[in-house]
Amino acid sequence: MKHAPPGYECPFCGIAETLPSPASESAVVLVETNVYALIPTLCYAGIKGNCLVIPRRHYENVLDMPDDLGSDFFRATRRLAQAMLTAFGCNGISTRQHNGPAGNQDVWHYHLHVFPRYAKDDLYARPKAPYTVEERMELAATLRAALQ
Repeated sequence: MKHAPPGYECPFCGIAETLPSPASESAVVLVETNVYALIPTLCYAGIKGNCLVIPRRHYENVLDMPDDLGSDFFRATRRLAQAMLTAFGCNGISTRQHNGPAGNQDVWHYHLHVFPRYAKDDLYARPKAPYTVEERMELAATLRAALQ
């Protein structure tokens, strides 16, 4: 299942190439050997602080992922979930992942969404909207501090 158009320039690979560690002026919140996490450009339903967990190597979708990356994703997701609970006081965490056009995938590099959740927040019923640059940097700084 390959859907990236010819000549696709992967934005997540471009970010991965620059990652020795999360910079204080960056939306990146976590950098590990095989994965990293960042605050994306969009929030969903006005719920701030969502993250993407992304492999540092390029895999288009879940069908391309090697099995041994599973523990890296689980560890990073669990660490982000704990940081979100601490930093944002949310009541829960949701994760979601998309594969292929029919699955709503729109970046052709595997990534896992991690959302802070609140009672009756209507995550799946309300639209997504762009963060300001300042919001992304502030949320990233807050999560980096909570990950320490």
